[in-house]
Amino acid sequence: MKRTIGKTLILLALSVALPEISNAQFVLSGELRPRVEYRHGFKSPAEEDMTAAAFISQRSRLNLAYKNEKMKIGFSFQDVRVWGDVPQLNLSDNSFSVHEAWGEYFITPTLSLKAGRMELVYDDARMLGNVDWAQQGRSHDIGLLKWEPASWKIHAGFAFNQDKEQLQNRIYTVAGNYKSLQLLWINRKWDNLGLSFLFLNNGKQNTEENGEIVSYNTRFSQTFGGTGSWELKPLTLSGSIYKQTGKDVPEVEIDALMYALSLKWSVTKTLSITPGLERLSGTSQKDAADPDFNENNSFNPFYGTNHKFNGNMDYYYVGNHINSVGLQNIFVKINYVKNRLSLGADVHLFSAAADIIDPENPAETLNKNLGQELDIYMGYKLADNVMLNAGYSQYFATESTIALKGGSKDETSNWIWASLTFKPQFLNTAK
Repeated sequence: MKRTIGKTLILLALSVALPEISNAQFVLSGELRPRVEYRHGFKSPAEEDMTAAAFISQRSRLNLAYKNEKMKIGFSFQDVRVWGDVPQLNLSDNSFSVHEAWGEYFITPTLSLKAGRMELVYDDARMLGNVDWAQQGRSHDIGLLKWEPASWKIHAGFAFNQDKEQLQNRIYTVAGNYKSLQLLWINRKWDNLGLSFLFLNNGKQNTEENGEIVSYNTRFSQTFGGTGSWELKPLTLSGSIYKQTGKDVPEVEIDALMYALSLKWSVTKTLSITPGLERLSGTSQKDAADPDFNENNSFNPFYGTNHKFNGNMDYYYVGNHINSVGLQNIFVKINYVKNRLSLGADVHLFSAAADIIDPENPAETLNKNLGQELDIYMGYKLADNVMLNAGYSQYFATESTIALKGGSKDETSNWIWASLTFKPQFLNTAK
C-alpha cells in the first residue's frame, strides 16, 4: 500500500514538472563498469624481463533521455578513472566529462535535424563506431540531417572543430581530431538483405613544421564504399569494401583499399561458427625507402571500433599501426549463447599486406607472417541489469612482428580481464 502511494506521488510530481507528460517520455538510467586487467604484451609484444601491468579502471555514467512528438534530447555524463589515481581525500580531479549532449528536432515524422555531441555508430562500426570497449568511449561534435522513410535511412553530417572561441585565425591543434568532416550514409533493408553506402570527407589540419605553427591548411582524404549482409538461414554472408583517396597531412597522395568477407553458420540456435578474411592495404617499407616514392598506400579505419575486428589485444589500428604495412587477418570465431551464458573463442592469423624490411639486412625483406592470436571470452547475466564478463588472450609473435613492433619473441604476451557491468534504469515515465 505504501509503495503504491509513493509511486502515485512521484507521478503527480512529474505531472506538475512536465505539463506534457502524457505525450512525452523521460528516462533516467545509468551505467557502472569496473574492469580489472592484467597486461603482459598488450598492444605490442612483451619485452625481455618485462614486469606485467595490473590495474582496475571504472566507467560511471548517468544518462538522461527525453522525447515527444517533435524532439528528442539526450545527455550522458561520465566519470572515467583508475582505482587509486587520486588521493582518498581529493578535493577535485579531471575524470568527469560530458560524453553526449544532443538535441534532435523532427521537421516531419521522417525528416529530422540532430546536433550536438553524440556517438556515431554506422553498420558494423568499422569506419564509425562508439568504441564502447574503451571506458571513455568515442563521441563527435557534429550536425546530422536524417531522412528515414520506410525501409530507407539517409544521413548527411557536417562537423567543424576549433580549439576555442577566437577573434582571428582558424588554427586547430587538438591531436588526433579532424578539423572538419562531412559524411553521407545511405542504408536500404529488405527482408533478408541489407546494403549500405558510406562517404567520408575527412579534413585534418597541417599546423606544424619543425615544431612551429606555420599555417592552417587542411588536407582532405576521401573514404567511400559500403557494406552488405545477406541472410540465407542457417547462413549469413557479410562483406564490405572501402577505397581511400585524397591527401594526408604531409600532403602525400593516398591510394588505399580495404575489404572484408565473412560467413556465419548458425549450427544450432545456440552455436555459431564464423570464418572470415579482412585485408587493409599498407605501404611497403621497401617502397617508402625510395626517396622518389611519394604515396601512402596504408588504409586508415579512422573512427571505427577497431578493438572489435583485429584481435582483442589491440595490436592493430587501436592508436597504432597507422601508415604502416597494412594487415591481412584470416579468422575463425566460435560463439555459444544459451540462457544467461555466452561463450566465445576467436583465432586470428595475421600477416602484413606490404613488405617489411629486414632490420639486419635492409636489402632483404622478411616473411609477412605477423603471428597468431587466440581470444577466449565469456559473459554471464547475473540479473536483468547486471552482467559479468571475462576473457583471456595470447599473442604468438614472429620475427616479423618483433621487427615491426619491438619486444621479444621468447616472452609470453598475454592479457587477462574481467568486468562487472550494472545498467540500472532509475526512472521511465512510460512505465
